[in-house]
Amino acid sequence: MYDELKALSGSDMYPFHMPGHKRRMPGERIFDPYSIDITEIDGFDNMHDPEGLIKELNRRLCSRFGGDEARILVNGSTSGVLSAVSAAVKPGGRILMARNSHKSAYDAVELRGLDPVFIYPGIIPGYRLNGGIAASEVEAYLSENTDTEAVFITSPTYEGMVSDIGAIANICHSHGIPLIVDSAHGAHAGLYGPFTEEYGLTDAIAAGADIAIESLHKTLPCFTQTAMVLLNKGYIDFNRFGKYYSVYQTSSPSYVFMAGADNMLKLLDKEGEMRFRRLDKNLRQFRDSVKGFRRVHSIGPEYVGSFGIQGFDPTKILISAEGYKGMDVYRALREKHHLQPEMAAGDYVLLMTSIMDEEEGFIRLYEALKDIELNGIPEELTVKAERQEGPVRVLTEGGSVTDILKAEGKISDRAVYAYPPGIPVIAPGEFFTKEIIEEIMNIREQGLTIKGLSE
Repeated sequence: MYDELKALSGSDMYPFHMPGHKRRMPGERIFDPYSIDITEIDGFDNMHDPEGLIKELNRRLCSRFGGDEARILVNGSTSGVLSAVSAAVKPGGRILMARNSHKSAYDAVELRGLDPVFIYPGIIPGYRLNGGIAASEVEAYLSENTDTEAVFITSPTYEGMVSDIGAIANICHSHGIPLIVDSAHGAHAGLYGPFTEEYGLTDAIAAGADIAIESLHKTLPCFTQTAMVLLNKGYIDFNRFGKYYSVYQTSSPSYVFMAGADNMLKLLDKEGEMRFRRLDKNLRQFRDSVKGFRRVHSIGPEYVGSFGIQGFDPTKILISAEGYKGMDVYRALREKHHLQPEMAAGDYVLLMTSIMDEEEGFIRLYEALKDIELNGIPEELTVKAERQEGPVRVLTEGGSVTDILKAEGKISDRAVYAYPPGIPVIAPGEFFTKEIIEEIMNIREQGLTIKGLSE
């Protein structure tokens, strides 16, 4: 693995994917992580009971990102989601949860034996792309389910769609319950005024969420697995949250990750505004350059105001090409043009940008898309619309292995999902329907990675 990583580092493959440091960090090229990899020795504090350096890091995160309290996460946003749901909802309690939540939220529901009521985001037609959660629907659900103990939604989504967090938070508080926002893809929200003012990329905690879980590594220059939780007072018991924070976090935290977060804060203080302005300029120039294309389309900001979408994250680039699947575009970008996208879905491809991107990447992306616009995608790089060989098996209630074509009407024993992004097509406890079976088979046919099938 080490040799493969070194080879990738030395190649011309440009990273349009997380982590947000894009394999570059000012002054850190000669950095040796082994030299600072320690445990909780004298003078270096304890993450589970911080009184020194880690307490100061949490204070600085809170000062920079907002809220009444911040906690560093070294087990990724997954540990924050598990902690938040466990703290907000009693065992066996009811939670109103967006159906497009990450699998970690479903894991929390299963671990706590919760009774989930699902709320569905709007769907952008033509792309099968999740939009936002409408505040009016949250109000309707809570009025019908008065025993609900918390609301859980994702904003921004993996693809950059932002819900009206302020309105949803007000509704939750009027019912006396907290709003938890999985903002794993929104750590950069609120750090740069034009993104907030022009695109509506709002920061969840500033908008009124009670807990926001944010992956520092996804959109900012931090090591993979580094995240944080931001908390507001009023609807969350901080002591109860602290209990589960320690349950779901390792007892041997990575000081390398925490030091990386410290470096990220220093970079934001010193160069953040300049780097955001440069990113903004590059994104505007790129989007202007592809406006005239007929086959290739850039998706996103035009849907603000529809499908429950209150804002859009302009750092996400969503590309579709008429006549081609998302995986076709993904393969063309990667294999022909040496640009590594973040993810392919059925009808589009996602590319992630950050303040660490260089102009070179945007120029190369434009040239690659221009090639697809003019010449199409070589047939050898396209996914054939054929069912793959061999049966598809799933686990149904009781752990029974069932051929998926015979699973209609049976209850799923585990989540089945395309990864990335990790949003279940079917969750544990849900019935297999004809539509769900067709969707799973479609995902498989499109060449996407699907998890949760039985070996």
